[in-house]
Amino acid sequence: MKNILIPTDFSLAAWNATQYALQLFAESECVFHFLNAYTPELHSNRLMAGRVTDAAKDYSAQTASEKGLKKTFQRIKKQYHNPLHKYKTISSFSMLVDEVKEVIEKQHIDFVIMSASGGADDESIFLGRNTVRILNHVDACPVLIIPPRAVFENLHSISVVSEFSHLFKSDELNPVIELARYFNSTVQIVSMQNATPQIAELQQINHEVIAEKLGSIYHNFYKLDTESSLTTTLKRYVDQTNCQLLVMSNNANSYLRNLCNDYIVGKSIFCCHVPMLSLQLIENNISISH
Repeated sequence: MKNILIPTDFSLAAWNATQYALQLFAESECVFHFLNAYTPELHSNRLMAGRVTDAAKDYSAQTASEKGLKKTFQRIKKQYHNPLHKYKTISSFSMLVDEVKEVIEKQHIDFVIMSASGGADDESIFLGRNTVRILNHVDACPVLIIPPRAVFENLHSISVVSEFSHLFKSDELNPVIELARYFNSTVQIVSMQNATPQIAELQQINHEVIAEKLGSIYHNFYKLDTESSLTTTLKRYVDQTNCQLLVMSNNANSYLRNLCNDYIVGKSIFCCHVPMLSLQLIENNISISH
């Protein structure tokens, strides 16, 4: 039985991520935990009227959260009739990241699945504030990011970005292996073409670790031409290949870390139309700059 956590703000993008998750694990026994964390604005409480206003706003936010979760649950039951799936809802007056970390630990979450951006983000944003916060602070649980217009298709092709600055640990690729076996996918290990002997040696070690871990799963290696920036190169790679899932390790020196060093990631900085799987490790936190 898998446990899947889906943070939601009830936006169209969040519903699209929900649909993707339900279809991704359509043939697996799962418990889907839908989380909405709300934090009403704080107002002056020096006057009694202020305290009453605050209480009313707290109640209003709680009601909206509970109603939104109920509506999501009803919509799922109406559109999806999967006996393998169970659903739980969590309405929490707390900071999103804190609640996500607590649910992951208590419910033994296997995957966090969420939209790349939310209802509060405009069209120019690829990764919104909440998504960046989750990527920065969630440890030891893979995070699957779903672009707003991504449509689920069976994962025939998974691409794993292998960076010379990061050596994969033996268990780090478990989420990838699980998905590849589930969908009988081909895994392509994508590395940067670089003539530096030291980097070439590190990449070779990485490839050996990955190949050993993948075992009988069909896989191949692909070298990216790095004449242009890594951002441009990755975008071109995704656009020109049949990549259906882009996998990146989230560690202190990774491309993903550098990508998410601000509150948001604008489409002008990076934009990917396929889902991205971030492999989160305890020592691989990202820090948001202020």
